[in-house]
Parts: sequence; structure tokens; C-alpha cells
Amino acid sequence: MMISRRDFLKYCTATAAALGLGAGQLQQLEAALAEDGAPTLIWLHGSGCQGDSVSFLNLFANLAPVGDVTLADVLISHVNLAYHTVVMSSAGETAVTMARQAQRKGGYVLVLEGAVPTAFGGRACMIWSENDQPMTYQQAIHELAEGAAAIVCVGTCACYGGIPASGPDPVEGNPTQAISCPDAIKADFPSKTTINIPGCPSHPAWVAWAVVQLILGNSPELDPYGRPVALFGNKDADPHAGNIHENCPRNVNLGGGNSHATTFGQDGKCLEQLGCRGPSTFSDCPSRRWNNGETGPANWCVDCNGMCIGCVEPDFPGGDFYA
Repeated sequence: MMISRRDFLKYCTATAAALGLGAGQLQQLEAALAEDGAPTLIWLHGSGCQGDSVSFLNLFANLAPVGDVTLADVLISHVNLAYHTVVMSSAGETAVTMARQAQRKGGYVLVLEGAVPTAFGGRACMIWSENDQPMTYQQAIHELAEGAAAIVCVGTCACYGGIPASGPDPVEGNPTQAISCPDAIKADFPSKTTINIPGCPSHPAWVAWAVVQLILGNSPELDPYGRPVALFGNKDADPHAGNIHENCPRNVNLGGGNSHATTFGQDGKCLEQLGCRGPSTFSDCPSRRWNNGETGPANWCVDCNGMCIGCVEPDFPGGDFYA
């Protein structure tokens, strides 16, 4: 299904608050699309569950202004999604050809989802076959990172290693020796930087925000962990801005909660004493929430009486979840 640039702008206008777009930036986006300036994306999947892709593709599913057109249609028509195993219609070497064509043209955005296994020559994660030869995720990153105009890591597994790179078991440890995508890239290209959009999964609006910033030609300010300050604050510069606990409606010091919960399932009570990681986690979850924000039945982990597990932090999932 083809949709017009006008319909794409309707998506962005309908979610302007979620994407952090003012009237001026919407005008810039309209101008960029009029000049056919939307970037080409090559989206690769490594060691992970692909939950970040599923989360992202749900972003605009229920917005009324453009009916039942899906975000996949928007991407295919307006962001030139050259390769993505979840939504592309082609398969096999035909799909690989699309990625290679984008690589030869250059100037593409490389989107990485999932950690990078390095054991066994990287063969714990094969992403495609080309000329009857398997391609590892590690090798694909090595070949595609150099020519990328920008690199976006989506999800904590890609940004920091996440669950695939964790290994509390003293015997097995990290059996595939998985590492983060930024670490894999810096080993080959020390000057390359990445925009890190962590989360387990990453919030779809965070990913859309990064894509829109690239369409606009912006270089977002990043914290020392590669995260956009506009979404995650900068905990090294300001330990309060962006902190989940400091901005949580259940924080007893903010008047939103009247006491600390002593067990799970107690509505409206602060979960800090049960192990909530909100005090050490930085993102805009309390204000942004999930399920289409203001347009849907919005919710987030703490509102569900489930404590924050710190999934956007570099040390996730380390330590015990329940104190």
C-alpha cells in the first residue's frame, strides 16, 4: 500500500507531543519530505527477541487520521526501509540484494537490534546467506558500519549487551561472548558514534523520535551512554532531570503517594522498598507512558503495580530485581 507524504505528516502531527515536535519542526519535516530527503534504513537483528521491532511497529497502528495504514507502510513508502526481516516482503538473496544496493549507494542509516555474539567466530548469530555463504551479525556490522551516515542502536541488548551479554552463572557466564553494538563498532571504527535508544523493549516513540531527528538532519545531544538527553536526561550532569523516581506520581515526596508499599498489588503506593529501580533509572516513562500515550489506554510499569526494572540502564539486567 502506498501512502502520501501528506498522510505521513498526519502521523507525525497526531503524535507531535510524543515525538517532541513543535510547529516549526513539523514544517521542517514537511520540507524535508518534499525534497525526498527521507533516509534509507538498513535494520539488522542480532541476539535478541525482536521485541523492539514489534514495539516500534505498533506505534501508529490505531491512530485515526490515516485509517488502518500501518507504520510498516509508512516506513516502506517514506523512510526507504531497505532491509528488515520482520516487515520486508522479499526473502533470501533478493532481500540481501536490497541491503547491498543501499550499501553501495551510501548515506544510509544503520539500525541495529540485538547484541553481537563474538564466540565461535560470531557464528552463534547468522543473519543471512549470500552466494551460499552465511553472514554473521558481527561481520555484517563490520561491513555496513563504515558507510553508514548514522547508526542507531535500538533496545538495551543492542545498546549495552542486555540479557544476551549477561551471565551471572559462574560456570557458563556469557557463553556466546555477546557484546554491545557500540563496542563491536568501536573495535573496528573508533571514531564512529551511535545513537542509543535502550529499553526492553524500547518505547516506540523513542525510536520514531530518533528517525524523525535524522530526517530533519539534526544531531541530538547524547549523554555519556549514547542516549538522547531529550528522552533520557543526563544523569551524570543532573541526577534529578529524567530520573524515574524523582518524577514518579507515587513518590511520597511529590504528594502523589501516601506511603510505601509493603507488598505487591497495593495501588498508588511507592514500590521503592520492594526493589523498584526507579531511583537509579533515567527515562521519561512517567510522563510518556505506553499504549499510544494520550490517544490510547496509556499505562506504564509502575501504574500496573509492577516496579521499574531499570531496563534502559547500561547495567540491565544485573543484580536482583527484588530487594
